[in-house]
Amino acid sequence: MAVTYSTFAINYRLLGVVDAIDAGGGNGYLTLLVGSTVVSTISLARPAGTVDAGVLTFSGTLLDPAAAGTGLVTEGRIYDSTGTLIISGLTVGIPPSTGYDILISNGLNSTLITAGQTVALLSAQITGS
Repeated sequence: MAVTYSTFAINYRLLGVVDAIDAGGGNGYLTLLVGSTVVSTISLARPAGTVDAGVLTFSGTLLDPAAAGTGLVTEGRIYDSTGTLIISGLTVGIPPSTGYDILISNGLNSTLITAGQTVALLSAQITGS
């Protein structure tokens, strides 16, 4: 039989994730990758997000004013301010897509990022389990 957590317990687990992202004395950050190459880095707010009903929602106006590389984004990762990996394997899409952990905009309705582009994080949520 699978283990099932209450929403109360899931919320506390997700609050631990927020605490881990905010550890290190500065803002955590999100990287968008093409394979293992970082093409965009977006600084997160502090606190990184809020938790409600078993969902961690990242908050703030979050953007990278000039992407560092070019390519079709395959994954998102979140680090604390010291560079410690906290979350990996985040899925990345564009609006109005659903089912992705992260929705981005680069003005082209695509997850293809070009070096120098502004990349905005429109939405980012992690559903606890």
